Amino acid sequence: MADPSLAVVVGANRGIGLGVVKEMLRHGWSVIATARRPDAAAELRSLAAANPGKLEIVGLDMTDTGQVDAFAGTMKGRKLDAVLVNAGVAGPGHMSASQATEAEIGSLMFTNAVAPIRLARALAGSVRETTGVLAFTSSAMGSVALNTGGHELYRASKAALNSLSRGLWSEVKGRGVTLLTLHPGWVRTDMGGPSAPVGVEDSARGLVTVIERERGKHRHAFIDFQGEEVAW
Repeated sequence: MADPSLAVVVGANRGIGLGVVKEMLRHGWSVIATARRPDAAAELRSLAAANPGKLEIVGLDMTDTGQVDAFAGTMKGRKLDAVLVNAGVAGPGHMSASQATEAEIGSLMFTNAVAPIRLARALAGSVRETTGVLAFTSSAMGSVALNTGGHELYRASKAALNSLSRGLWSEVKGRGVTLLTLHPGWVRTDMGGPSAPVGVEDSARGLVTVIERERGKHRHAFIDFQGEEVAW
């Protein structure tokens, strides 16, 4: 009997990341889930207890470059069938380039764009050739073509992630992997707020379906949780 597919889900302690872990477990995947503070990730730990041998929880703070590089080092020698880098913050409440400080921009861009690419690049060599998927949780708000204004700093950080992911594709496309930049929808999470139209379960179900559908397609695509391509 073949071993179950193995996925890494980064930022899995709550919201979309936690939803994706639950959905992957339902689909029979084994999952390595990261959380900034595993000791405080009660629901994730309950999932691990309910799925013995299927869910491994690892501490990882994406703003700590030493932890990012060390985590990637622990994955060497393992074959990952999917990696979802799900890291992001909303940024300053004012959301305005006219009010932003250097520190605010640095923190937002590092967390939402730079750290995810750094980790993905370090993990790329562990992603299974031919059928492996390397994916980012981005947002349609990072689309330049669909930019209607507002939330400009968050939009800029996700646009930066999208651009960096395209650059990463030029490095990994010869390895036979698939690279996905994913839009999870406007989701009812701590960041999305209670009025968001999409539930975590629906978003996670769609994202996992897209990841599974895209295995072996060897392309870079910007796709939403409903399987539709998003304009760059």
